[in-house]
Amino acid sequence: MFGRVSRWVGLGVLLVAAGCGGPKLIKGTRIVAPPGTQWARAGDAASVAFAVAWCTDDDPAKAGQAAAANAVQALGCPAKGLIFYEYFPKMAKDKAGKDKEVPDTEKEKKVLPGVRAAAKDVPVIGARARSLVNGGTMLTNTVAVLAIGGERVACKAAKAQLADDRLAVGKQLAAALKDVPDLKIVFALSEMRLSFETKDNVSVEDLIRGVLETAGKDVVLFGGNCMPNDYESDKGGVQFFNDEVLAGHVVALGIGGPLAVFANHHNEFVPSDEVLTVTKSKDKWVHEINSRPAAAEFRRVSGMKPTDEFTSDWQHPIGVVIPPFKVYLRMVLEENKQDGSLRFVANIPEGTLIRVLKGGASGEAILASARKGIEDTLKKAGGAKPLAVLLSDCCARGMRLGEFGKPGDCEIRGGVLPALGRRNAGVPIFGFYAWGELGPIAGPFKGLNCMYQQHTFVSAVICEKQ
Repeated sequence: MFGRVSRWVGLGVLLVAAGCGGPKLIKGTRIVAPPGTQWARAGDAASVAFAVAWCTDDDPAKAGQAAAANAVQALGCPAKGLIFYEYFPKMAKDKAGKDKEVPDTEKEKKVLPGVRAAAKDVPVIGARARSLVNGGTMLTNTVAVLAIGGERVACKAAKAQLADDRLAVGKQLAAALKDVPDLKIVFALSEMRLSFETKDNVSVEDLIRGVLETAGKDVVLFGGNCMPNDYESDKGGVQFFNDEVLAGHVVALGIGGPLAVFANHHNEFVPSDEVLTVTKSKDKWVHEINSRPAAAEFRRVSGMKPTDEFTSDWQHPIGVVIPPFKVYLRMVLEENKQDGSLRFVANIPEGTLIRVLKGGASGEAILASARKGIEDTLKKAGGAKPLAVLLSDCCARGMRLGEFGKPGDCEIRGGVLPALGRRNAGVPIFGFYAWGELGPIAGPFKGLNCMYQQHTFVSAVICEKQ
């Protein structure tokens, strides 16, 4: 059993390492994670504050209460909102009779009462996910909590039931949050069904459009989908909203105040030199690329043989080009062998420029992309001091890191912390392995500056706006 708390507030840093019972301040003590950091405190409680805490315990109620209590206490000022991730697995049998890990749905229901016991009436949202925090990747039996506070900060929670009219869902969420003073971030969590609905004219991009057109295009939409109940047979999940345990919803926390958000997206793939054009598409299907059958053209550029199958989606990525040089990821989900068309999670309009992406089977490249992603985001922030680092990181990156990396490889210790360096040591890191990421892209695409992404490391650094 263990717990950790970290906090950056105002001009100083407060790091707290504690058991799940609560934080204890020990001046001059070197702690295990993050490496090399010491206890430090400077300045008064600022107008804006973030704290993250996490606790691993077989008892989900204890883990939830301890993580939330530690995060709230570490703030040093009243909490205005809480976001949390939890994951408590159990073993089950697959159709072939082999052991597999699945979420323990009975255990995870006990997390929320623990969190609420510490949070009291503070707005709360959460979801099922493996969390990424200052101490590394929390794989099992862990609750991680982000607490937001400060006199000049406002938070409000909202929920909307998933419906085929994703545009209406997005508008409903944003309308509920639009009265948050100086709204800067809509932090949204849902389940795989949000993005992987196969029906025509049902698109996650419509939800994004609904949020941004209602809340304002300067608002940052960030978050993603939680771990499914039983991939691939059940793409549902669990969402938490104040005192409710939900399914089939999008839950969101609107965060407003004197904040500046600097975001970035990065991946481990290598783009083709050749830039291609989508010349025929309809809904989620791309029929032709460069006026040839889409599958045949993809195979040509990627080096696949004509008989090679489209299998695991990470082996078949494309990059949608955002001029002048950056791309965001879409994965091939299915091939129609009759006409050679390829299916994606959302429409890729005719005229879209794309690049075929290669690689992905390198643990070193995955770690390097996390490091590069944070370095680039910090460059955007300039000299501003980070208050928090948010991550929405594709779960398949973690799976491939385990398969192709070295034992013990971790995107936090091997990528994020080295990028933050000593200058930003102790900044709260709050992230999760998403089953589909929501976050800003490098430039507008179809009028949107935030997008649903895949197999991507999405990061956001939050600073206090001076």
